[in-house]
Amino acid sequence: MKVPYLMADPSVAEPDHPEEDWKIWTVINPATWMVPFFAILFIQMWLVHWYALGLPGYGFKDSVRVNETAAVVQPAPEQKVAQVQVQ
Repeated sequence: MKVPYLMADPSVAEPDHPEEDWKIWTVINPATWMVPFFAILFIQMWLVHWYALGLPGYGFKDSVRVNETAAVVQPAPEQKVAQVQVQ
């Protein structure tokens, strides 16, 4: 296939997709690149989760509060309710 100088060149045939999609595997060999690709994905996933779970308010360390005492509040004073007498 001739590489076009300009994509507007009418003499160059357009690629025939998806019939020619298999040709990507002639450039990217999965036997060589799949393990490094997944290793990079795993490292990226680990870094994103490490950062996100380290933010305040997120993660497991913020859900357990052992050293803090429970808040103690006084009960609300009793209010006197006006009684309506029916005659």
